[in-house]
This record gives sequence, structure tokens and C-alpha cells, in this order.
Amino acid sequence: MIQLVTSNIIYLIIVAILLGCLFGWLITKTFLEEKYEKRLKQYYDENAKDIQEVNKIKEELFYYKKINRELVEENSKLASGYNGQKYVLDEHNATLDEFQKLLKSKNDVIEKLTKKLSLLEDKQLALKKRYDTEIDAFLLERIDTTKKYKMLLEKLKKLDNIKDLDTHDSWFSKLFTPSKS
Repeated sequence: MIQLVTSNIIYLIIVAILLGCLFGWLITKTFLEEKYEKRLKQYYDENAKDIQEVNKIKEELFYYKKINRELVEENSKLASGYNGQKYVLDEHNATLDEFQKLLKSKNDVIEKLTKKLSLLEDKQLALKKRYDTEIDAFLLERIDTTKKYKMLLEKLKKLDNIKDLDTHDSWFSKLFTPSKS
């Protein structure tokens, strides 16, 4: 029986220890909760402004995320429109490139024809100078010839006058010249 009583006492002591530990733990927990709640409340009171600022920043962040999403959607719409316009512009650029090639070839032809024209104009100018030179030479020759002709006419007149004088002046020529009647 003693053993039974001792074992009961041991069980009761163990139960008392366990209950003591449990009550101690609960009291400590309650005490610590009050202590930490006071500290937490003090921390929240001290940092309430910071928390409000953080909440405002969170709201702004959500607002900017929303705007960013809308801008991304708008950008994708504009990009698709841009891609369509880029395709059309690329086609127009290809057409313009073809026109530029044609214009370049036409410009080359025009340049060649211009060179030929300038060569022909140079030849024509040289021929005109030659023609003008020949005409000037001809005119000078004609003037010279006309002067010589006039001089010869004058000499002829003088000779005729001299012959007339010679034939009428001498007695011999008067006798032997046939009469003009």
C-alpha cells in the first residue's frame, strides 16, 4: 500500500507539476501577450504615419499598374497600326526606289544627249566662226577686187583719154585716121 500511496503521490506530484507548468505557461503567455501588445500598439502609434504613407504608396502603385496595363494595351494597338503603316510605307519606298532608278536612267540618257548636244553646238559654233571668217575674207577680197577694178577703170579712162589726145593732137594721126561720119 505504501507503494500504492507513493506511486499515487508521485502521480499527483507529476500532475501538480504539469498543472503548474501549464498555469505558469498560460500566465506567462498572457503576461507576454499584454507586454507585446503594448509594444505593438506603441509601435503602430509611432509608425501610423508611415503605415498610412505605405498604404498611399500601395494605392498609387496599384493605380500606376492599372495605367501601365492600359498603356501597354494602347501601345500594342498602336504597334499593330504602326506595323501596318510600316508595311505600306515599305511598299511605297520600294515603288519610289524603282522610280528613282528610272529617273536615274533617264537622267543618264539626258546627260548623254546633253553632251552630244553640246558637242554639236561646239561644232556648229566652229562652223559658224569658219563661215564668218570666210565671209569676212570674201568681203575683204571683194572690196579689194572692187578697188582694183575701179583703179583699172580709171587707168583705162586715162588711157582712153590719152589715146584720144594722141589721135587728135598729131597731124599725122589726123591725116590717117579714118573719119567718123
